[in-house]
Amino acid sequence: CLEEGAWGLSSGLDYPPGSYASTEELISLCKEAEKLDGIYHTHTRANLITENNHLAPWEEAIEIGKKSGIPVHLTHYKQKDPGVGSFNDYLGLVEDAREEGMDVTFDSYTYPFSGTTITIILPQWAKDGGPEVLVNNLKSQSSRKKMCQEINHEAFKENWLTNFKQPHNKKYEGLSISEIALMKDTDTCETIFDLLLDENLGISTVGLGNTAHSIPEFVKHPAGMIASDSLIFGDYPNPRTYGNFTKVIAEFSRDDKLLPLEDAIRKMTSFPAQRLGLTKKGILIDGYDADVIVFDLPKVKAPATKNNPKRLSEGIEQVIVNGEFVIKNKKHTGNLPGKSIRRGINS
Repeated sequence: CLEEGAWGLSSGLDYPPGSYASTEELISLCKEAEKLDGIYHTHTRANLITENNHLAPWEEAIEIGKKSGIPVHLTHYKQKDPGVGSFNDYLGLVEDAREEGMDVTFDSYTYPFSGTTITIILPQWAKDGGPEVLVNNLKSQSSRKKMCQEINHEAFKENWLTNFKQPHNKKYEGLSISEIALMKDTDTCETIFDLLLDENLGISTVGLGNTAHSIPEFVKHPAGMIASDSLIFGDYPNPRTYGNFTKVIAEFSRDDKLLPLEDAIRKMTSFPAQRLGLTKKGILIDGYDADVIVFDLPKVKAPATKNNPKRLSEGIEQVIVNGEFVIKNKKHTGNLPGKSIRRGINS
């Protein structure tokens, strides 16, 4: 794949089939990617976290990089639980690796909410074999009982659901599993299992997954860049889908003076471009692709919230992609000039 234009090896270790990859397999794969100057870009596996080690998922990623020699990028790096450890633990792990000579960077987002598919709360065994097997497990009373015993029930109260496709389920948009169970007068486990079957496994969830007070520490760290990790789904998506980048400009830079504007812009443009090796992206210079955003700094605002997550950011006047206006005078032009970028082909 790298010879055909890929930039490296990515892994999503919380989700099948990536969740089945062992550390040893990933090291072997990364050794091959390293030979072609690739990068290892990873969504780590949360199930490694234990009472005694909240850093285990990221330690695995560092180990993979150390043993394979490949540059490592940790995606949506964060202090997930405010009651466990400190942001210094996470940042210290990266700093120690860099001091040892490793090439390690990370990205983070600016909202306390995480978002994914609701099937992530189900135990691994229930998903072994693919979606068809999961559907059969959801239909089995014995499997339901076992799953209910193993699920983290905190997600039932704290997370809200979205992305319902069936018209009769639209009324549940933005509600928690516990709230829906009350409406349906059913058990919480039965509620989510029934909904998953009714919606062909397609339900998404959003909830607290980041420690609010530690977010600025990740944002301003020299090894960190900004990414949204966003999916545009449902009526109640993660508010960072609409506000992540303007929040950096309006709040972290302009209002809170957490980092200079030029550094904030760099963390969203040239830094990630350089990290991947995108030779014609990220900087306004002759010969580069004309990707330009014009904003009115005093007016920039990220109004998206949990209760109103689809509010568009304000203060963005013009957006130019590959030399064509996509937003002109705050209005979408209908142009779609974006394109995929392959290493060595159109980079």
